[in-house]
Amino acid sequence: MSIPRVTHQFADVQGVRVFYRSAGPEDAPALLLLHGFPSASHQFRRLIDALGTRYRVIAPDYPGFGHTQAPPGFTYSFDRLADVLDGFAADLGLDRFVMYVFDFGGPVGFRLAARHPERIAGLIVQNANAYHEGLSPLARQMIANRPGVPGAEGNVRRILELPVTRGQYEEGTRSPELISPDGWTLDQHFLDQPGRKDAQIALALDYHSNVELYPAWQQWLREHQPPALIVWGRNDAFFPEPGARAYLKDLPDAEIHLFDTGHFALEENLPEIAPLIASFLDKIYSTHPNRKNPSMKIAVIGATGNLGSAVAREATARGHQVTALGSSNLDAADPASVKEAVTGHDAVVVAIAGSDRLVPRSAGALLEALPLAGVSRLVFLGGGGSLEYEPGQRFVDSPDFPPQYLQTARDQAEALAILRAAQTPVAWSYVSPPPLYLVPGEKSGHYRAEARDTPIADEKGESRISVGDYAAAVIDTLENESFIHARFTVAY
Repeated sequence: MSIPRVTHQFADVQGVRVFYRSAGPEDAPALLLLHGFPSASHQFRRLIDALGTRYRVIAPDYPGFGHTQAPPGFTYSFDRLADVLDGFAADLGLDRFVMYVFDFGGPVGFRLAARHPERIAGLIVQNANAYHEGLSPLARQMIANRPGVPGAEGNVRRILELPVTRGQYEEGTRSPELISPDGWTLDQHFLDQPGRKDAQIALALDYHSNVELYPAWQQWLREHQPPALIVWGRNDAFFPEPGARAYLKDLPDAEIHLFDTGHFALEENLPEIAPLIASFLDKIYSTHPNRKNPSMKIAVIGATGNLGSAVAREATARGHQVTALGSSNLDAADPASVKEAVTGHDAVVVAIAGSDRLVPRSAGALLEALPLAGVSRLVFLGGGGSLEYEPGQRFVDSPDFPPQYLQTARDQAEALAILRAAQTPVAWSYVSPPPLYLVPGEKSGHYRAEARDTPIADEKGESRISVGDYAAAVIDTLENESFIHARFTVAY
């Protein structure tokens, strides 16, 4: 008999003392469990026992939930919950994990996935909605409560009492005797702590922000196609069965299992769901232990430059075979020359600059040559000048843009436009550093990468990244097949 030892610890993240449960070897493949309302990590105790000997299983409590302690004045919003969980994952060294999302875990988890697609090895979705068709009339009624709506706070406060908490566990189940009273009793205990109901009211009034992000999350699913297991209690009063099936629109290869139970499906169907999760994890981690592409042959065009050489070093350090290419052995603007040089490679990384519109001409040549060479993957290292400081206002077009970099920035912006306009089988990605602060430095392994047209900024409003982490982001993108047909940017 194998039973895991479960530890109960705290991590200090951005002034929040985050409580979490963990089990399994630290070097084992990781599973991050994100709980729902009004519960906390205790909802996963039995699942941790089932999986914790084979995997590194980690289940945190959000601010405002369970044993986690937030400072006075903490702003309770889904963005802030994601901020804290983002820092929590970084502090624990969770660079790659499968993410289990349930209920509130969906809005928190999808925010994490959008920020760090390179971290997501797979998704387990259990009654975590991301589609309008997955909202019941009751859910729509609750989402209508938002700041400024008369009576909204009172409407939410009424659902924070024991009969409603208990009902979320028992409604929709076949055999209520299988539902332990410990769950709703502990949930209500935490809800009744000082300040907790105010935190839950603030989050409920912010729930509309999640619905507004549904299109972005659906786009993320379509673009990144993470392996996905969907397990769903079909009798959920908030998120009914159509919400589960809706995922198949964007993840047609997802595995889906529906159970004749309610919202807290693990309470009644853990014996059926836990083996499905174990099989799903085994499939992901046995096929690709750490990444989608364990080993590649990569051609780096511009490998003698500052960024190209950093990318080549990072790729080599990870065990990839790198071919260093430059002006001495190919003409990047000549499709025939490119085809000859890159044939036989799995991917091409381009880090070039030059006169006479070399960069945009090379973008066009690469789109023509790579299909002929049998190469499907391209990562184009562009500049930060084409990022926007206001909607529709690019840095490169501002009057104070440094004149010595102006032509290069315009060329890089034109290359991005060429990639975006192309109808091409090439799976291209265009990566922009921060507009100003791409600075010398080694890899820390912790950064943020997002598909967006504005810079990523830290809490001080500064956007910066080291050359080492920028290079790591490029190779992560190749390994994880992320940001396909998209521009992304990287910063801390």
